[in-house]
Amino acid sequence: MSHTRSRAGFTLIELLVAITLASLVAVLGAVVLRAALDFHGRANRYLKQSEDLRAADRLLSREWSRRREPDLVASANRLEFQTDRLYGVGEEGAARVGYLCSENEAGQVVFERRLLARVEPDRPGSALNSPVGSGSADATDAGWRVLRAEVLVPQLVECSFAYLQPRENRDAKVAEWRGEVGAGQPVPQLVRLRLVTQRGEIAPLVYGYGADG
Repeated sequence: MSHTRSRAGFTLIELLVAITLASLVAVLGAVVLRAALDFHGRANRYLKQSEDLRAADRLLSREWSRRREPDLVASANRLEFQTDRLYGVGEEGAARVGYLCSENEAGQVVFERRLLARVEPDRPGSALNSPVGSGSADATDAGWRVLRAEVLVPQLVECSFAYLQPRENRDAKVAEWRGEVGAGQPVPQLVRLRLVTQRGEIAPLVYGYGADG
């Protein structure tokens, strides 16, 4: 008389193979998921920076196009002027605006905008000998103090201004881009802003007088 013996369940080897395959699938899934999340994060950062660049471009173009001639400060990392179209301040002549290429506390290059309010000479606690670029929200320069500061474009690699100035060249006048406008020199008709992001250099932004962006 013969007996048949049925086998139920899995052997130890089959169980180990199943666990190994499941682990491989989980690892591959985690790698794919992380890559997708990284791509999504980079895309969001790129879109946010593009929006910041467009907003800064519109703001500087609008304010520079209606600038006032006197008291212009123009260097490679700083552009400061008065304007008839100062965003954020209603009274004309009561404030001026400054655009700076500076570094934050982490050492990253940023492009920022500062609203400057006139300092009353007899105002208690006013100090007129602190440079605007000192980083303090209350810093003043030549009778102006920082009213509000905001970072327009963060996490840049490079940032600089250049100004189109005439130059005598024998019998003709030629124009060239310079890193600053000295005292007594004519106010530049064109300003160029160069920004280099972590993705590379963008096309230089050029601003003219009397033309809205």
